[in-house]
Amino acid sequence: SGSHAEGRMCAKSMVKYCMDNPDLKPELDTSVEDLVAQIYQPVKTYLEFKDYSTAIDINPHYITPKMLQFRLQKIMDEYVAGVATYYQTNGKMLEVAEEKLGMLKEDAMKMRAKDLHELLRAWENYHRILTAEAHMKHIQFREESRYPGFYYRADYNLVDEENWKCFVNSIYDKETKQWTCFKRKHVDL
Repeated sequence: SGSHAEGRMCAKSMVKYCMDNPDLKPELDTSVEDLVAQIYQPVKTYLEFKDYSTAIDINPHYITPKMLQFRLQKIMDEYVAGVATYYQTNGKMLEVAEEKLGMLKEDAMKMRAKDLHELLRAWENYHRILTAEAHMKHIQFREESRYPGFYYRADYNLVDEENWKCFVNSIYDKETKQWTCFKRKHVDL
Protein backbone atom coordinates (compact mmCIF):
# COMPACT_ATOMS: atom_id res chain seq x y z
CA SER A 1 0.00 0.00 0.00
CA GLY A 2 2.98 2.30 0.21
CA SER A 3 2.34 3.03 3.88
CA HIS A 4 5.78 1.76 4.84
CA ALA A 5 7.47 4.06 2.32
CA GLU A 6 5.23 6.99 3.31
CA GLY A 7 5.97 6.40 7.00
CA ARG A 8 9.67 6.32 6.30
CA MET A 9 9.49 9.58 4.29
CA CYS A 10 7.53 11.21 7.12
CA ALA A 11 10.05 10.04 9.74
CA LYS A 12 12.97 11.36 7.67
CA SER A 13 11.19 14.70 7.23
CA MET A 14 10.59 14.94 10.98
CA VAL A 15 14.25 14.22 11.76
CA LYS A 16 15.38 16.77 9.17
CA TYR A 17 13.00 19.37 10.66
CA CYS A 18 14.42 18.74 14.15
CA MET A 19 17.99 18.97 12.87
CA ASP A 20 17.23 22.21 10.97
CA ASN A 21 15.53 23.76 14.02
CA PRO A 22 17.68 22.78 17.04
CA ASP A 23 16.37 25.64 19.22
CA LEU A 24 12.72 24.70 18.74
CA LYS A 25 10.96 23.90 21.99
CA PRO A 26 7.56 22.45 21.10
CA GLU A 27 4.75 22.79 23.59
CA LEU A 28 1.61 20.72 24.06
CA ASP A 29 -1.65 22.45 23.18
CA THR A 30 -3.40 20.40 25.88
CA SER A 31 -2.48 20.13 29.55
CA VAL A 32 -0.88 16.91 30.77
CA GLU A 33 -3.80 16.37 33.16
CA ASP A 34 -6.31 16.65 30.29
CA LEU A 35 -4.28 14.25 28.16
CA VAL A 36 -4.10 11.69 30.98
CA ALA A 37 -7.85 11.99 31.58
CA GLN A 38 -8.52 11.55 27.86
CA ILE A 39 -6.18 8.56 27.52
CA TYR A 40 -7.65 6.73 30.51
CA GLN A 41 -11.32 7.60 29.83
CA PRO A 42 -12.10 4.04 28.57
CA VAL A 43 -10.77 2.64 31.88
CA LYS A 44 -12.83 5.15 33.87
CA THR A 45 -15.93 4.22 31.83
CA TYR A 46 -15.36 0.54 32.60
CA LEU A 47 -14.80 1.07 36.33
CA GLU A 48 -17.85 3.31 36.62
CA PHE A 49 -20.29 0.92 34.88
CA LYS A 50 -18.81 -2.59 35.20
CA ASP A 51 -21.24 -3.69 37.92
CA TYR A 52 -24.35 -2.53 36.06
CA SER A 53 -24.89 -5.98 34.50
CA THR A 54 -23.80 -9.51 35.30
CA ALA A 55 -22.35 -10.04 31.80
CA ILE A 56 -19.18 -7.97 31.58
CA ASP A 57 -19.39 -7.45 27.80
CA ILE A 58 -23.10 -6.63 27.68
CA ASN A 59 -23.75 -3.21 29.15
CA PRO A 60 -25.84 -0.27 27.90
CA HIS A 61 -23.23 2.18 29.21
CA TYR A 62 -20.25 1.04 27.17
CA ILE A 63 -19.05 -0.83 24.10
CA THR A 64 -16.03 -3.11 23.93
CA PRO A 65 -13.19 -2.23 21.55
CA LYS A 66 -13.77 -5.51 19.69
CA MET A 67 -17.45 -4.72 19.13
CA LEU A 68 -16.61 -1.23 17.89
CA GLN A 69 -13.97 -2.63 15.53
CA PHE A 70 -16.53 -5.02 14.01
CA ARG A 71 -18.96 -2.15 13.46
CA LEU A 72 -16.27 -0.04 11.79
CA GLN A 73 -15.31 -2.94 9.52
CA LYS A 74 -18.95 -3.48 8.56
CA ILE A 75 -19.45 0.20 7.66
CA MET A 76 -16.32 0.31 5.52
CA ASP A 77 -17.03 -3.03 3.89
CA GLU A 78 -20.64 -2.30 2.97
CA TYR A 79 -20.50 1.41 2.07
CA VAL A 80 -16.90 2.35 1.24
CA ALA A 81 -16.09 -0.11 -1.55
CA GLY A 82 -15.34 -3.22 0.48
CA VAL A 83 -15.50 -6.87 -0.45
CA ALA A 84 -19.24 -7.08 0.39
CA THR A 85 -19.99 -4.75 -2.55
CA TYR A 86 -17.28 -6.14 -4.82
CA TYR A 87 -15.24 -2.97 -4.22
CA GLN A 88 -17.98 -0.70 -5.57
CA THR A 89 -19.47 2.41 -4.03
CA ASN A 90 -21.18 5.62 -5.10
CA GLY A 91 -21.92 9.09 -3.74
CA LYS A 92 -25.08 8.05 -1.89
CA MET A 93 -23.36 5.08 -0.23
CA LEU A 94 -20.52 7.37 0.84
CA GLU A 95 -23.05 9.78 2.37
CA VAL A 96 -24.53 6.89 4.37
CA ALA A 97 -21.01 5.86 5.43
CA GLU A 98 -20.31 9.42 6.57
CA GLU A 99 -23.48 9.42 8.69
CA LYS A 100 -22.70 6.00 10.17
CA LEU A 101 -19.10 6.97 10.92
CA GLY A 102 -20.44 10.03 12.74
CA MET A 103 -22.62 7.80 14.92
CA LEU A 104 -19.71 5.41 15.45
CA LYS A 105 -17.51 8.30 16.64
CA GLU A 106 -20.19 9.16 19.20
CA ASP A 107 -20.32 5.54 20.35
CA ALA A 108 -16.52 5.40 20.50
CA MET A 109 -16.69 7.93 23.34
CA LYS A 110 -18.38 5.13 25.33
CA MET A 111 -15.67 2.57 24.67
CA ARG A 112 -14.51 0.66 27.73
CA ALA A 113 -11.14 -0.81 28.68
CA LYS A 114 -11.03 -3.44 31.41
CA ASP A 115 -7.24 -3.81 31.15
CA LEU A 116 -4.22 -2.33 29.39
CA HIS A 117 -4.70 -4.56 26.36
CA GLU A 118 -8.21 -3.21 25.84
CA LEU A 119 -6.96 0.33 26.40
CA LEU A 120 -4.48 -0.23 23.59
CA ARG A 121 -7.31 -1.61 21.41
CA ALA A 122 -9.56 1.33 22.28
CA TRP A 123 -6.94 3.82 21.12
CA GLU A 124 -6.21 1.74 18.06
CA ASN A 125 -9.92 2.05 17.23
CA TYR A 126 -9.95 5.83 17.66
CA HIS A 127 -7.11 6.00 15.15
CA ARG A 128 -8.77 3.48 12.82
CA ILE A 129 -11.91 5.60 12.73
CA LEU A 130 -9.88 8.64 11.67
CA THR A 131 -8.07 6.57 9.05
CA ALA A 132 -11.35 5.14 7.75
CA GLU A 133 -12.88 8.60 7.60
CA ALA A 134 -9.86 9.92 5.66
CA HIS A 135 -10.13 7.01 3.22
CA MET A 136 -13.84 7.68 2.71
CA LYS A 137 -13.26 11.42 2.23
CA HIS A 138 -10.63 10.74 -0.43
CA ILE A 139 -12.98 8.44 -2.35
CA GLN A 140 -15.75 11.07 -2.08
CA PHE A 141 -13.40 13.75 -3.40
CA ARG A 142 -12.01 11.70 -6.31
CA GLU A 143 -14.74 11.66 -8.96
CA GLU A 144 -13.60 8.61 -10.88
CA SER A 145 -12.88 4.93 -10.43
CA ARG A 146 -9.35 3.75 -9.68
CA TYR A 147 -9.05 0.25 -11.04
CA PRO A 148 -7.99 -2.45 -11.38
CA GLY A 149 -7.61 -3.41 -7.77
CA PHE A 150 -8.64 -0.33 -5.83
CA TYR A 151 -12.33 0.59 -6.01
CA TYR A 152 -15.10 1.43 -8.44
CA ARG A 153 -17.28 4.53 -8.14
CA ALA A 154 -20.51 3.40 -9.81
CA ASP A 155 -21.49 7.05 -10.32
CA TYR A 156 -18.09 7.82 -11.91
CA ASN A 157 -17.27 4.50 -13.51
CA LEU A 158 -14.29 5.67 -15.56
CA VAL A 159 -10.59 6.24 -15.19
CA ASP A 160 -10.11 9.96 -15.82
CA GLU A 161 -6.36 10.35 -16.30
CA GLU A 162 -6.71 13.94 -17.52
CA ASN A 163 -8.29 15.23 -14.30
CA TRP A 164 -7.40 12.60 -11.73
CA LYS A 165 -3.91 11.30 -12.47
CA CYS A 166 -2.84 12.99 -9.27
CA PHE A 167 -2.50 12.41 -5.58
CA VAL A 168 -5.35 13.30 -3.26
CA ASN A 169 -4.13 14.70 0.05
CA SER A 170 -6.09 15.89 3.01
CA ILE A 171 -5.80 17.93 6.16
CA TYR A 172 -7.85 17.26 9.28
CA ASP A 173 -8.63 20.22 11.52
CA LYS A 174 -8.97 18.81 15.03
CA GLU A 175 -10.71 21.96 16.28
CA THR A 176 -13.52 21.97 13.70
CA LYS A 177 -13.31 18.21 13.04
CA GLN A 178 -13.47 18.94 9.31
CA TRP A 179 -11.50 17.45 6.42
CA THR A 180 -10.08 19.44 3.52
CA CYS A 181 -9.14 17.38 0.46
CA PHE A 182 -7.02 18.68 -2.41
CA LYS A 183 -5.05 17.46 -5.39
CA ARG A 184 -1.27 17.17 -5.64
CA LYS A 185 0.50 16.75 -8.94
CA HIS A 186 1.60 13.24 -9.91
CA VAL A 187 5.16 13.20 -11.25
CA ASP A 188 6.38 10.15 -13.16
CA LEU A 189 9.88 9.14 -12.18
